[in-house]
Amino acid sequence: MPDVEKAMERLSGRMSTLDGLFQRGIVTGDHVRKQIKSLLSSRDARTVYIEYIERDKKAIKILNRIEDPSGWRELFIKNRDQREAIFYNTLESIMVSDCNHQNRILRMLQLACLPFYSGFLPLNDGNKKASSEVKPSRVSVLD
Repeated sequence: MPDVEKAMERLSGRMSTLDGLFQRGIVTGDHVRKQIKSLLSSRDARTVYIEYIERDKKAIKILNRIEDPSGWRELFIKNRDQREAIFYNTLESIMVSDCNHQNRILRMLQLACLPFYSGFLPLNDGNKKASSEVKPSRVSVLD
């Protein structure tokens, strides 16, 4: 548990720095998106994600779908580029919110676990099965 707390402290520090640069207009547009992606793709973010978000992923998905069913359907209709633009615009809106840095980080990670955004950040790489395994053929040479 102390590792998760330390990871959250480091993320909060990075978020504070990024927030200061963003509020002063020094980091904007594509640069802020790259910095947010770097922040949320870090090892610390994965640690926090696994501890606080991953076990509630299904509940977050259901709650989001219940709160905004029409928005949910609209996002599934959009192509990947449009969803990615919406994802980063939403992350930027979280950046300007009045929440403390830890709540912002948790909200961003909750957003990243939704099915139409889950491919934009590498939060759960370690749990993926190796896709390069050779699968046996179902058709015999004798057929």
